[in-house]
Amino acid sequence: MSDYTQEQLSEWAQLDDEQRFELFLALAVKHKNVWALSDEEGCLMIAEEDGHYLPVWPLEAFAKEAAVEEWQGMLPLQISLDDWKEKWLPGMAGDGYEVAVYPNHQGDSTIIDPEELAVELKLQAKKAPLV
Repeated sequence: MSDYTQEQLSEWAQLDDEQRFELFLALAVKHKNVWALSDEEGCLMIAEEDGHYLPVWPLEAFAKEAAVEEWQGMLPLQISLDDWKEKWLPGMAGDGYEVAVYPNHQGDSTIIDPEELAVELKLQAKKAPLV
């Protein structure tokens, strides 16, 4: 995605969890998609003692950067915002998964219930664009 400079992308990657969450909402609504990671076995899902998560990013560049170490070899998967809201989020809610929004290089992210994320995206769509 060449809409943004490498400097901008680097600055955004350094934001704290709350700021990255707000940026995720703005970019997802602006570009009408979100990005996950996948391979031949399917979409990356993280199972931890405290829950199960699907990590997502607002831009392909961030998803690509995340495909290192244990996620090496995974490829960015573009999900249209309509599919995300109509299929993925309800399906995740039904399966008991949460969303890890825009994890940084340390693995920090905002963990949110899929139904709550759907509400946040709807509210973001009514706001003036941030980016």
